Amino acid sequence: MKVSLEWLSEYVDLVLSPERLADVLSMAGTEVERIHTLGARVSGVVVARVVKVKEHPNADRLRIAVVDDGAAEREVVCGAPNLKAGMVSALALPGALLPASPDTGLSESVIRGVMSHGMLLSEDELGLSDDRGGIIELEAGAVVGSDIHEVLPLEDMVLELEITPNRPDCMSVVGIAREVAALTGGEFRWPYREPVEDGGPAGDLLKVRLVDRIGCPRYSARVVTGVEIRPSPAWMQRRLVASGMRPISNVVDITNYVLLEMGQPLHAFDMDLLTDTTIVVRKAEPGERMTTLDGVERALDEDCLMIADAARAVAIAGIMGGEDSEVTDATRNVVIESAYFDPTAVMLTSRRLALRTEASSRFERGTDPGGTARAADRAAELMRELAGGTVAVGVIDEYPEPIVPVAIELRPDRVNRVLGTDIEASEMAGILGRLEAEVEGKDALRVTAPTFRPDLEREIDLIEEIARVHGYDRIPSLLPAGGGLVAGLTREQVRQAKLVDGLVSLGLSEAITYSFMRPGDLELMRLSAEDPLRGAVTLINPVAETGEAMRTTLLPGLLRLASSNLNKGNRDLAVFECGRVFMAGAEGGLPEEVERVGILICGRVSDAGWPTEDRAADFFDLKGLVEDALSICGTAVKAVFSPAEAVFLLRGRAAELLLDSELAGLLGQLDPAVAVAFDIDCEVYVAEMSRDLLTGAADVPRPYVPVGRFPNVKVDIAVVVDSSVEARQIEEEIHVRGGELLRAARLFDVYEGPQIPEGRKSLAYALEFGSAEGTLTDTEAHERMDGIIEGLRERFGASIRGRDSIQEDS
Repeated sequence: MKVSLEWLSEYVDLVLSPERLADVLSMAGTEVERIHTLGARVSGVVVARVVKVKEHPNADRLRIAVVDDGAAEREVVCGAPNLKAGMVSALALPGALLPASPDTGLSESVIRGVMSHGMLLSEDELGLSDDRGGIIELEAGAVVGSDIHEVLPLEDMVLELEITPNRPDCMSVVGIAREVAALTGGEFRWPYREPVEDGGPAGDLLKVRLVDRIGCPRYSARVVTGVEIRPSPAWMQRRLVASGMRPISNVVDITNYVLLEMGQPLHAFDMDLLTDTTIVVRKAEPGERMTTLDGVERALDEDCLMIADAARAVAIAGIMGGEDSEVTDATRNVVIESAYFDPTAVMLTSRRLALRTEASSRFERGTDPGGTARAADRAAELMRELAGGTVAVGVIDEYPEPIVPVAIELRPDRVNRVLGTDIEASEMAGILGRLEAEVEGKDALRVTAPTFRPDLEREIDLIEEIARVHGYDRIPSLLPAGGGLVAGLTREQVRQAKLVDGLVSLGLSEAITYSFMRPGDLELMRLSAEDPLRGAVTLINPVAETGEAMRTTLLPGLLRLASSNLNKGNRDLAVFECGRVFMAGAEGGLPEEVERVGILICGRVSDAGWPTEDRAADFFDLKGLVEDALSICGTAVKAVFSPAEAVFLLRGRAAELLLDSELAGLLGQLDPAVAVAFDIDCEVYVAEMSRDLLTGAADVPRPYVPVGRFPNVKVDIAVVVDSSVEARQIEEEIHVRGGELLRAARLFDVYEGPQIPEGRKSLAYALEFGSAEGTLTDTEAHERMDGIIEGLRERFGASIRGRDSIQEDS
């Protein structure tokens, strides 16, 4: 937004330099991006009247203007499309200095065979704006021959501001003036005055009906009759141009002027073009279309808020008017619309139509519902003064349910605790009063926020306002007083960090995928309709690229990540993700958020080369990573891997992880059909586990086992059993029979083939015996081994391939 300092000074005394004022505003939250200087070093330019226009003998696009400069008539060659006899414009005389050539005076020149004794200027050539569409048209009453500086205050400085979305009140000159007054202690002067009403009752001339009271809580209107359409006065044109708007005509310029001045968008209708002189605020009808002021015919849906007359739509509420009721040179009677439209309704309509305007940008943020009538009054009085209109008596003001200002309790002691200051309650009240809030009380303050400040809703909002105006630079840089508490990570955060760091140390890369998924992902995983993972929470406003539902499993995200990497040639992957999944809760309830850990590996386990060999990842690599994760978490409960079946895992290469008999996760090779569905062309191994069960198992007390003082005895044993017997079952029997003397049992070989009967397999274990009482003898070790062998034979029908010699550790 651009604010002219010349315009701003009308409402507040500017005691600071432009640079210092920019710093003060920026420190208070209204950033000044740039300071523009207008009209610098313009001289030799006078007001001139075009007496007549002649055709150029040697050019189709050029004409010859005979102009009166107050001293004599002269011929000027001009190519402006808006050149016409009788208009008043700015004429640069020979020797004039202009912004484009501040050091070289304008000289007379021959243009296509015709001498031009000067130049008629556009706004761009005067340094007012970038508009090169035609020469500037001044007010008809401007004195011919007078210096242009007497008509247009060219020398001005303009602040270009970045307004934050929560401060719609600052999108106006009045709003910035209020800010400057509050920050500098100056006096703020309202530009409002009651209009002179000479016409008949407004209610007899116009009828207004609110059908959609939610989309339009308040609609104010003024009627001005007998206007004469002509150019705006130079001072108004100058201010509009400085603010980035192009002057059009006095009536239209007045609506734009009040928009910039007060922040209230207005629209002017030609009253004679309104059927039954009626205004109806309603939603668009099915299949309704209208042509807007930009000449585009637009299809409207039933959610669009419209302004209509008794027969048809005449404007898109809060965005743009229609061609059928616009103000033209023939307009004589005007309806001034000043309304408060629902911000969300305007924003959604603007996005659907891809149509954004100065009006919609303000309505989207929230205009002042309490200022609609005041803005209509201001525009009506300006039309009386500048267009010769007659203002009808009274404002038509439809406001069925007035919006009640927010009242907030403010505790001065809390203000000082939050800010670390020692500001008196009276100073706080003064600051808020300068911002036009109503303040009651002395110690405990009751503050009523003005309706033009929709961002003031809570006590902390008022504290921020006090900090802004008091000055952030005046708040001492001190640490707040503490209560003896030491900040730190929670136990859960420590455990998660430990798990993440540990998995990274194992060579895995951490992945962070979207918390959303496509419902089709569950189809690709071949999950049945009854599967609990189907209980997904769907999104009301999904983003197409990320998915339409909250994820119930981490696997789709990891599989799509793998597919993307494989397609780019990254074929050796080892990744993990710690994240939440969302399971649908009871009807109407919130979803259940569950912390999960996912692992995915594929490709080679390590790089090929000396001294290692190229080896593809397999199920046991994945199982080893899961066991490492359990070790990282310090899991103390018994972990069991059992064969499992899952529709998305390959049969025979899938297992479930049980922690103290509770299901903690699944792991295995992805079914090749599922892999192809996710555009994966290699073996992929995945695991997904409950992070809470993994980390929570560390809470189980661990028995203390002292370091042995005596050497252990190591024994190898090869057991031949049926292929259907699980290694876990063998280990359980070994531990039961080995008793307290068995310190460890480790499976180091599985063999099926020659020398082993068909349907059976050999499992080789390394056993380690020891005692805290003394060194075991051969007899004690053999007794334990005999018990283990007997138990294996009884339970599984096992046979022993051989027994290695018993050796003591040295």
